[in-house]
Amino acid sequence: MKLKKLAAVLLTTMLSVSSGSVLAKTYKLASNVPADGPPGLLLQEFAQRVTDETDKRVRIKIFANGTLGGQAQYLQQVQSGVVEMGLINSAMMENIEPSFGVLNLPYIFRTFDEFKMVMDSDLVNKDLFKATKPQGFEVIGFLDNGPRSIYSTKPVASVEDLKGLKLRTMSSPTYIEMLNLMGTSPTPLDFTEIYSAMQQGMIDGGEGGLGALWELKFGEFAKYGVLTEQTRMVDLIIINNRVLDKMGAEDAETVRRLMKEVSEKSYAVIQTEADKSMALAQEKLGVKIVEIDKGPLIESMRPIYEKTLKDPKKGPVLKELLDLQKRSL
Repeated sequence: MKLKKLAAVLLTTMLSVSSGSVLAKTYKLASNVPADGPPGLLLQEFAQRVTDETDKRVRIKIFANGTLGGQAQYLQQVQSGVVEMGLINSAMMENIEPSFGVLNLPYIFRTFDEFKMVMDSDLVNKDLFKATKPQGFEVIGFLDNGPRSIYSTKPVASVEDLKGLKLRTMSSPTYIEMLNLMGTSPTPLDFTEIYSAMQQGMIDGGEGGLGALWELKFGEFAKYGVLTEQTRMVDLIIINNRVLDKMGAEDAETVRRLMKEVSEKSYAVIQTEADKSMALAQEKLGVKIVEIDKGPLIESMRPIYEKTLKDPKKGPVLKELLDLQKRSL
């Protein structure tokens, strides 16, 4: 009798596998952000919900804080399939798919409502997110990073004080040109090198979310957070082309749905945490938050827009985005 029961169990298992059910598998997700920061916690929530809602058939193991290298390194691993998923910011993505550069344009999003409308649009979710498939991966969602501004180790009280500052930026043509037009000296560095570079005096600061003044203790050296709010870069969650097929249709749809929900949640979470962090940076680290007139900075960016409109890859995307916003240059 026991042998018959065992045979029945084995037969059921074999039939289940042959009928197309997906065996449990763990997928690696590489990230260069800290596990305990707002983006890192959102990724952990995503991973846990995927495990729960696929009945553990799909597990996602997060390698945070650059454990698998910088974004350029693990992007290649995602393309080859060595690592299944990764977090890549939109500035890095511009180097792979130039059309993403439109999202990085300075002052392309003048309000949060404009930003959300564009990120929820088909232009982003159907056109841009699928555009990288020839490179071996696609985008399944994003994490909002809030507005990016400038932090400095040297006093800044006006636009003029930005002139000549050696500021860390990403290896993005748009970001480098933007900082040049601001009159600063852009210095591309990996995210993980910022703290030590300020400590050693290699840079005078950088551009990014001002929450990092507290969360990553950049405020130990950068005592001035300048509310320039020039861009609103996003972290894109990418996945190797073959991985979703391996998961099976039902689980793949669950992964997409949960990433979309976490993307939506990131809007409020990131801003709330950034506000808290800026307050702590002021209270605990003596950071000064400076408001300046952004008008001259906005006007100085016109050459970027004029050049972008002439670009065969970026121009059509920029026109469509401006139409969505019902605005012109």
